Amino acid sequence: MISNTGRIIIDAREFVQGNITGIGRVLWGLIDALAKSNFVKQIVLAVKSYEAVPKKFVNGNRIRIIELPKSFIQSEKRLSDLSKAKASLLISPYPKLPIFGSHCLAVHTIHDVLDLTHPAYRKRFKVYFDIFRLKKALARADLTWYDSSSSKNETHKLAGKWGNNPRVRFPGLDEKFNTQSDQNAMDILKKFSLQPGYILVAGNGLPHKNLGVLLQISDRLKRPLVCVGVSQANQKYWQALYPGAKTLWIEHIEDEAFPSIVRNAFCLAQPSTAEGFGYPPLEAMACGVPAVVSDIAVLVETTGSQALVADRNDSQAWIKAFDDLEDSGFYQNRVKKGLQWVKPFLGREGWKKHLSDLVELLKGNLYEKGSNHRDYRTGR
Repeated sequence: MISNTGRIIIDAREFVQGNITGIGRVLWGLIDALAKSNFVKQIVLAVKSYEAVPKKFVNGNRIRIIELPKSFIQSEKRLSDLSKAKASLLISPYPKLPIFGSHCLAVHTIHDVLDLTHPAYRKRFKVYFDIFRLKKALARADLTWYDSSSSKNETHKLAGKWGNNPRVRFPGLDEKFNTQSDQNAMDILKKFSLQPGYILVAGNGLPHKNLGVLLQISDRLKRPLVCVGVSQANQKYWQALYPGAKTLWIEHIEDEAFPSIVRNAFCLAQPSTAEGFGYPPLEAMACGVPAVVSDIAVLVETTGSQALVADRNDSQAWIKAFDDLEDSGFYQNRVKKGLQWVKPFLGREGWKKHLSDLVELLKGNLYEKGSNHRDYRTGR
């Protein structure tokens, strides 16, 4: 191991008060693992707002928090400047790096490129700027993390490259997703007018989440359909398309209460037409709840083929999958397989390969002797 490597700067602008995104989950797990490691002298979290930082990190050992300016350009400049101040490494949880460059070793993370390629989003003007930044980051970063092989392949199709040192690394899972019952579970369910045994869908409800394949059969399902995390605007989008759908919409559930919502579901459904990773099916498996996912490569990959798979365009296939789970023997078998699959991803163990990559990078072992690795200070 190496020690006292200096400062690691982390772009933590994804932390937003009252809302934890998939990228926010990645940040939380990675920072927690780094804070417990023995090769980091100091972690600097560059954030939008001090109040948005998870309480665990506010007074964390070796963690310093710096608020970035509100202006986009100024925040990008400040982040770049931080990489000059005796920093060993800058970590971006995004495909992009600071506009004004990184003056130390840099790592970026590509969860997906669906916002740049999906028909529902790719006509936005900002897409061209984001593709430019993606290509620049792939050329500049010393290490590129991909959440899945599928994301890696999609990135290559779009950008024509994988990056200098591409590594596929599944993000770790929070240990709060487990099979242990919460003594407050019934109070949590009551708060949201829920009874155990519903079909749960978790996500933001954007078009690629493909909720329509379930909404159109909601009146034929044997169990209630519950959609969590869908904003009011996205609820209206789906309600306009499927005005007769029977579903309970819950816009927001506190992060602490979410595991109880998952544990008390009959199963979790993720019918997406595109994803970069897909946390909910794995979180469900960790809670002993089977998952049913769409037949897209990334969800089959990240669930290790241990989730039930249904055609993303065939509502009848989803009815069959839910009906299959009504058999108790079949159900328990799926639970067992799911728990086995997610075990290596739980807690700090789930971030072991990420930390190993960083140690290799800081030691210079990612680059072979005589390689054409450029000097990161000059870009040559």
